[in-house]
Amino acid sequence: MERRELSSSNDNSELAFLNEWLDSHIQDAQYGLRKPLLITEFGKSWKDSGFNTNQRDAIFNTVYYKVYSSAKRGGAAAGGLFWQLLTEGMDSYRDGYEIVLSQNPSTANVIARQCHKLFQIRKIYARIRNAEMWKRAHAIRREQWLARNKRKEPIGN
Repeated sequence: MERRELSSSNDNSELAFLNEWLDSHIQDAQYGLRKPLLITEFGKSWKDSGFNTNQRDAIFNTVYYKVYSSAKRGGAAAGGLFWQLLTEGMDSYRDGYEIVLSQNPSTANVIARQCHKLFQIRKIYARIRNAEMWKRAHAIRREQWLARNKRKEPIGN
């Protein structure tokens, strides 16, 4: 995704653009390419004039909402990777887009909620996959049992 920064005077139209951009690319990946899509290197620089954490959180929420909405229905969006996660003491790597979880609690909360929601989806799909595997194994065992009974062989052989 090309970097497109939100200006404080134009937040609503920029979020609308982001929504449309994400919808378009997710649909292209789903129906055109038929490949998974990762939304990467998104964020909001604190170096922008008029920056506030609500703007950054709105961007994160928008991206994560689109990823989650696609993922929960088995769509193309597979995840989102913001730019960039740092820890305290990594000041030389700061570029304005960094997130230090201990210094950005509202954004850390947005990230944590998304991680939890995607984890829940993974668990649901794992259960579905396990149930399908169990059904296939059960059908195979039933066919083997029926075949043995046709030949009147003992089940233990």
